[in-house]
Amino acid sequence: MKNQAGKESRQGVDAVEVAGAILQALLNGPRPARLKDLEAATGLPAAKIHRYLVSMIRCGLVMRPPNGTRYDLGLLAHQLGQVAARDNNVVAKMEARLAEFSAELGEVIGVAQWVGDGVTFVNWFESSPEFSIRLKPGLHLGITTSATAKLFAAYLPRDTTEPLVKAELGGANATASQINAVYVEYAQIRAKGISKSLGARRTGLNALSVPIFDWSGNVVVAITALGMAPRFKADIRSDTARKMLDLSVELSTQLGFAHAANSA
Repeated sequence: MKNQAGKESRQGVDAVEVAGAILQALLNGPRPARLKDLEAATGLPAAKIHRYLVSMIRCGLVMRPPNGTRYDLGLLAHQLGQVAARDNNVVAKMEARLAEFSAELGEVIGVAQWVGDGVTFVNWFESSPEFSIRLKPGLHLGITTSATAKLFAAYLPRDTTEPLVKAELGGANATASQINAVYVEYAQIRAKGISKSLGARRTGLNALSVPIFDWSGNVVVAITALGMAPRFKADIRSDTARKMLDLSVELSTQLGFAHAANSA
């Protein structure tokens, strides 16, 4: 009995270590990852990794889009990361800077992450209690219309975003030219480092969104400024856009991203 208990204990530790190795591979490599990418990164057989991924998906540590072939960090992993981030001095400094930035612009600033197959806003900064624009938790943001969702989509692999793009454009009725136009816009967003939307959620509500990169070049959060027309025009050539691009460089550099560049 003692030997059996010891064996079970060792197996339990091994299982945690395998799950940890898979999470490390997802964290350090390009995401979403293919099964063969995880196999190469961990040195574990693909069949074994797949069995672990099934359980890790069930508990929320890993996610895979419906009918998808790639894996990414799941909602539970993001929630754990958010809790850990709140205790991180860098993120604390970021929050203080964003509150200051909101006051400087005189606009609402939202902090968003890509969770699962869409955008989730995790924090808001408002310079005036008289002017409040908050999006409800869980609200769907169009991947072809929302500044924040387009910003994330521009940096995600096409095989992750294309099913979402097609669904939003009408599913089987989406034409090749419509889909191509979306990806041309995504390329422009990457080139400029900023995205915009005009009245995507409601008439007159405009937005500009910029990425914050971590040390490995992944977009960890999007910073979005929201305001009402005609005062807030959401022009990517405006002074507001320039300030947001500068903020993207500043905060990305704080997170260790060495090649942040303002290209607009």
